[in-house]
Amino acid sequence: MACNQLLRKDIVCGMTSAILMALGAGVANAGVAVSAKAAEQNANRPAPYAALTLGVAALTAAGVALIVRGVWADWRLWAFGIVLGSLYVCAIGGTLWANKMWPPSLVWSTANMAFLLPILFSAVLLREPLRWIDLATVLGVGVMLAGLATPAAGLETAARSRAARWGALGTVFLTNGLLMFGFKLQSVLAPGASTSCLSAIIYGCGSVFAWGWYLGQRHTEVTHAELRWGATAGVGTGMAILALLHAMHLPAAVAFPLIQGTSLVGGVALCALIFHELWSWRKTGALALGIIAMLLAGIR
Repeated sequence: MACNQLLRKDIVCGMTSAILMALGAGVANAGVAVSAKAAEQNANRPAPYAALTLGVAALTAAGVALIVRGVWADWRLWAFGIVLGSLYVCAIGGTLWANKMWPPSLVWSTANMAFLLPILFSAVLLREPLRWIDLATVLGVGVMLAGLATPAAGLETAARSRAARWGALGTVFLTNGLLMFGFKLQSVLAPGASTSCLSAIIYGCGSVFAWGWYLGQRHTEVTHAELRWGATAGVGTGMAILALLHAMHLPAAVAFPLIQGTSLVGGVALCALIFHELWSWRKTGALALGIIAMLLAGIR
């Protein structure tokens, strides 16, 4: 009896710890949203900002991979790392661009809601069945983004045309969605491959591409603001990786809504508070719809 009680206590403590880590991963990701908006306000250039962000994240992920003894020689992981690393650079650049024209809450929500793309791509390319819950999720996300889609007033923008605004937002949605689908493809096309070092490879390749982009331009030295906010975003990403490893002990239907939901709500709330974004009941309702959509995705 005593042994059974101790076992149940260990299970409860393990689940509680995993839940706290899932929440921590979401909070760390929310911090990345703040750093991206601050980077845009401090005139950070996409190339050095992305290089620093991904470089710091790569160092953290590499340390984790060395501890858990990841298999670095698997060519499949390097192939995915090169492709997804380049997508990360595009996603970071798109985020800085979109933050010039839209409120940070909408940009961050768009990045999080991009989980729709892997669902749709999996149905078309991998022949996975679509369910009624998927259609409800798509509808909820669409209404949410429409509720948040108010152009940011008073921001300096290179182009305030409708095409430029929606092009920037579309870039955020597409690049983040393709990143998520890339992880899905990795599990399908490279079954059994050790993924403990995949994050380090992705971030490392992305950092190399971003430095190459920076060195290929007419550039000046990296500014203190770029160092500060790039490193901050990298630390947030690295902390999210560390927390995510332990959070994955939870069932996917629990871990996914917790991490993404905390990331969404935390990022939106922090951006609204720190950058004095005007709020309304319309935006509150839109955010609630986004959380419901994530819960539906988790149930799926």
